[in-house]
Amino acid sequence: MKNPLKIFEYLPYYLRKKFNEKYIIIESDDWGLERGLTEDSIRRLEKKYGRDKLTRWSYDSLETSEDLNELYEVLGNYKNKFEFPPVITANFITHNIDYSSQQKLNFIPISKGFNNENDLGQSYKTGIENKFIFPQLHGYSHYNISELKQYFDTETGREAFNEKFFLRESTVKGRLKLFHGELSTKNKESFRFSEASDVFYEMFGFRSKTVIPPTFILDNELQKMLKENGITLVQSSNRLLTSDNKKFRYPYFQKRKGMFWSVRRARLDPHEDYGYFHEQCIASVANAFDSKMPAIIDFHRVNFAGRYAPGYRARSIKELKLMFDEIYNRWPEAKFIHSQNLNDILWQQETR
Repeated sequence: MKNPLKIFEYLPYYLRKKFNEKYIIIESDDWGLERGLTEDSIRRLEKKYGRDKLTRWSYDSLETSEDLNELYEVLGNYKNKFEFPPVITANFITHNIDYSSQQKLNFIPISKGFNNENDLGQSYKTGIENKFIFPQLHGYSHYNISELKQYFDTETGREAFNEKFFLRESTVKGRLKLFHGELSTKNKESFRFSEASDVFYEMFGFRSKTVIPPTFILDNELQKMLKENGITLVQSSNRLLTSDNKKFRYPYFQKRKGMFWSVRRARLDPHEDYGYFHEQCIASVANAFDSKMPAIIDFHRVNFAGRYAPGYRARSIKELKLMFDEIYNRWPEAKFIHSQNLNDILWQQETR
């Protein structure tokens, strides 16, 4: 007989707030994050570990203007089909590795530009002005900086740094959890989240009200810091863990610890290692609507970052179109909103 106490695992679902509107939110992580800087960085990675040991993260890259233009073209095709057309919540990392600093590990804010791409600021501005994207905060560097600084002083770390792909080892099979925990108490520089919040404001002219903790790790002790920086909604609480691997059990879309806790119940990740194609995503959207929940779709930046994987970008864009077509056929009344819209809706309901 199953343990009857297992019912407590489902309490966040049963105690959730219910919605009558058919809201769809597309959340996309790691915007602004650089990985391998050059084609040569990728070839050296392949040579060192072998292609069979690499993952899609090994070929991820900072989004390019070409990537964004293709994405914006798709979103623009549906601008007149829905009353509330598709918009992507772009969750930004605010700092990247400074490869010009040879003596110690330093970071460059995205408000000062990128190592390889000089016109992304204008591309972001175009997307925001056309309501294709809406920025939100993801974090400072995506990683546990305490561990990165120790790694910087190792032979392997210096080699990776000199080859312009410092975090490459964390993209290799069997090592994907390396350096995780930016918002963990094990990271002695988790306080840099406040600096990330300031750089986000400098970049976009407003404060982010929501956040998705990098690698889905958030320790309870750091929740106060999030609130102090204006965060009032945490994305994807159903996937969050503490650094001790304890799940969050807050009721979905309810306020706890002074913040609302959102969930992701759908994914569009059309990579062979993941297998979340548009059919599966549509089924998850239907389940969310049947449960009177917003359909919040995880559509990661890696899916369309095509600098090193143009074929994967093409496949992802195709699946995105198919998903939008099916949504229009089945739920033309659906309303696409971004995560900060959802936050505002929840707080308005709270103050009624």
